[in-house]
Amino acid sequence: MMIHNQSMDWIFRKPNYQGRAMTNRFCDGFIANKNPPDPFILLLVSIACSLAAATAGGYQTEGQLVQGAPRVDKFDAERLDKINSVMERGVAEGQIAGCSALIFKDGREAFFNTWGYQDVENQIPVSRDTIFRIYSMTKPITSVAAMQLVEQGKMNLDDPVSKHLKAFRNLKVADLKTDPTEGGDLAMVEPVRPMTVRDLLRHTSGLTYGFFDRDHPVDQIYLKRGVMLWDRNIAETVEKLGEIPLKHQPGDRFEYGASSDVLGRLVEVVSGERFDRYLQKHVFEPLEMSDTHFVVPKEKRGRLAVMYRDDSKGELRPSGSRSSMRFITDSNQFFSGGGGLCSTIGDYLNFARMLADEGRWKGHQIIQSATLKEMYTNQLGSTKNSSRGFQFGLGFRISKQKAGRDYSWGGIAGTRFWVHPELNMVTLYMIQINPYGDRAYGNRVRKIAYEALEH
Repeated sequence: MMIHNQSMDWIFRKPNYQGRAMTNRFCDGFIANKNPPDPFILLLVSIACSLAAATAGGYQTEGQLVQGAPRVDKFDAERLDKINSVMERGVAEGQIAGCSALIFKDGREAFFNTWGYQDVENQIPVSRDTIFRIYSMTKPITSVAAMQLVEQGKMNLDDPVSKHLKAFRNLKVADLKTDPTEGGDLAMVEPVRPMTVRDLLRHTSGLTYGFFDRDHPVDQIYLKRGVMLWDRNIAETVEKLGEIPLKHQPGDRFEYGASSDVLGRLVEVVSGERFDRYLQKHVFEPLEMSDTHFVVPKEKRGRLAVMYRDDSKGELRPSGSRSSMRFITDSNQFFSGGGGLCSTIGDYLNFARMLADEGRWKGHQIIQSATLKEMYTNQLGSTKNSSRGFQFGLGFRISKQKAGRDYSWGGIAGTRFWVHPELNMVTLYMIQINPYGDRAYGNRVRKIAYEALEH
């Protein structure tokens, strides 16, 4: 598999990421030395690593695996360096155009590196400041915003959504006992109970997306109505959804869909602030997330990574402008709580560090620790598809890992994050390929990171 470029022969040359990878390997290899280094030599090596990383466009050295003994980060550098090998191979084989990975533990950056290009055609390497479309990694941010309002008593987890959104006051549920393909209309029944705020946070609302199960009558209605595809804003989306039957009874099962988008509208109505402005004031500014936007400002668009896709020959090609229209259209008012944000790896690190540190960020409490504890608790115990082992809290997937559990989610273009509060550890991966397919590079970063932890 190769990355296709019509005007350049870069696919026949070794990509220009060697400097960053060699810097990482050199510094990591130094601290892996079992013999205590001379302090003066240690200083020289630290300076050399700093200069090499800076000239290569690579990572900064503060708090990373270039500090020497004592190794408070508890990582085996040789094992952690496998991340470089995996990503270098992915770029060389044409599976990756460009990507970055970051591991943060115990208040220090244990690993950061970039590989390949954010823009292959113009030979612009991925950097720490590259802006990525994070799509569904927007959902945890929306969930935190909603839970802030729960903390303030402005709404409750078990409030009916219809208490705050009038469009949902007459919701019905599809009844598939009558097959509409045989000439009849889709039968509908009353909800057994109202859809709640908790249902939106754990994706048991009965809402869907429309494109995962195209044979289902409800999904077909979503597609015909252009739900979220043609809508000018989330208020319009909610109005449409109020006219379409739910796919399942509320609370019946986990169904990935428009729940977080409705949650974003709920934040607007309950707070009295437009969703993007609420996030800016209550999440992004406190967390110093200055490069996180629904619409990337004009002066930053040169940092927005090109989106790539597989063509019919298995080669990566730019997806074209349509994949980014909402992200670069100044008049865009569609602030999707389910998938509308762009961000950098550094910005999202700030958000993830807050999650790992019981809601704290530089002396400020963004969200209470007791609230996070509830968000980190499996909420699918009584649903019909909970027996498969899949666990989901209020905005996060829950997975058992070394020394406890981590909490995570990802975006459709391959971006991923994991927060492990018990280990005080965050893992991040950024890439731009949609559809992402079965590449699973983010999962490999996570696996290597946990395996590299020393007991």
